[in-house]
Parts: sequence; C-alpha cells; structure tokens
Amino acid sequence: MIDIHVHFFPESVFRAIWKFFENGSKGLWKIKYKLHGEKIRDYLKSEGASRFTTLVYAHKPGMADFLNDYIYQSGQMIPELIPFGTIFAGDGEVKKTALRIFEDFHFFGIKLHPFVSNEELDDPRLFAAYEIMEGLGKVLVCHPGSGPVYQKLDGAKRLRTVLRQFPKLKVVVAHCGAFEYGNYLSLSDEFESVYYDTAMNCVHTEVFHDNCPGREFFLKYANRILFGSDFPNIPYSYTEQVDAIRHFHFEKTLENDIFFGNAKRLLGIEN
Repeated sequence: MIDIHVHFFPESVFRAIWKFFENGSKGLWKIKYKLHGEKIRDYLKSEGASRFTTLVYAHKPGMADFLNDYIYQSGQMIPELIPFGTIFAGDGEVKKTALRIFEDFHFFGIKLHPFVSNEELDDPRLFAAYEIMEGLGKVLVCHPGSGPVYQKLDGAKRLRTVLRQFPKLKVVVAHCGAFEYGNYLSLSDEFESVYYDTAMNCVHTEVFHDNCPGREFFLKYANRILFGSDFPNIPYSYTEQVDAIRHFHFEKTLENDIFFGNAKRLLGIEN
C-alpha cells in the first residue's frame, strides 16, 4: 500500500497537536497511536504500507522552514518516506520556499491546511508556489472541507478559484472533501487534476459522523481515489481504515488502484 495521508511532525510538534486533540478547547478525540519518526515507519510497514507521505503544515511565521528541514533530514534516513513540505504565506517568501522544496529537496508536493494556518487556499500570496508546482507536476494535498469540526463551508469555491488559474495543478482533496462531498465532486468533473484521499472516510466513528461519499463515488472516480489514513492522529485502529475500503468489495483491479496504483501514477513513483 501507499498511504497518501500520513503526518510526520517532529516529536515536540506532535505532542502539541496531540494535546490540542485531547485536551484543547474542542477536545476532538483520543489519539490511539502516539508515534513519531522511525516508529511511524515501523508500524505502517507492519500494516502493509510500504510508502507514505509526510504531511506537515505551519500555523505561524518561520515554522515552514523548520518543518521542511525536518522532513528533508528524515528522508535521508527513512527511504520509505514520500516527502511533502509546506509553505506559509505570512513568511513572505513563498516562491523562495517552494523552489527550495522542489529544486533542493526534491519533495513530491506540499500540504496546506487552511483551518490551521488561517490562510485561504486562494490567497494570492500562494499563487507563486502553485505556478511552480503546476509547471513541475508537483502535488498539493489540502484540507478545504469542513470535517470534522470546522465552520467554513466555502473550501470548494476557493479551490475552484485556484484551479481556474492553474488548471493543471495536481490537487488531492483530503478526506474526500468531507462534509461538502457534492461541492467537491463537481470539481472532479471540471478539472481532471483533482484527486481525493480516503482519510477518515467510511469508518464508523462518532468523532467523524456521516463521513462516507458512498460506493457510487468510488466507482465513478476510481482512478482518482487514493488510500489515506490520517495516521497517527486517529482514534481507532489503522486496520479499520483499510477494512472500510475493502468492505465495498470492489473488483481487485479497482481496489489495487485505490491502495497503490493511483498514488504510484500520480506521484510518478517507479519502484
């Protein structure tokens, strides 16, 4: 398997994130896997995930470079990583950071989480990075949907603004766009470069309710669905996410594409 939605923060950042999830003002859920570094690799390999991404995101100036450096250094030691970095418009050096990520570090893409960064996807300050990514065929993984607890519902509209200016930009919509599934599906019909990850979808959990776009969605966009888990920041076992996809009993070719083939082709992974 290739897991397109794995977080890979430094231990200190992970601990702050876990504290927010468990004890913050929202008290979202208890984290089942408090793992970092090589322990993430070891656990995922034991579950059959041979490669996985390093989704990080910044919430304040100066943090993006710190996270990108950490991912680069980790990638030298953990070959199973599919390195993704991040950018922060408030740094004022988005183009410089993007060039460093892709030309110096050779990352596969960038992760953006507008609800954490408080920077919208269609912020013009990010456009220089999108232009570079579109030209190089790099991948943007973003979380524009309101799930699980966010209040803004205009993510699809903002993403459409970006794609109309950069129509060949490869975009993976995290969580299949939950909970505004319909709004994101229309993007798929308009732009061939829109993909989805399965993270926290179709898993029966109280913390992420009404969280499945349905069998017909998977069938219609079978070549654009990528397996993702949100590991390690999940409240249930990793196998539950795997089983949630297998529960549909898709034909073997389709299932293999979701778990491996689609990500392999999107990312250009040869081995």
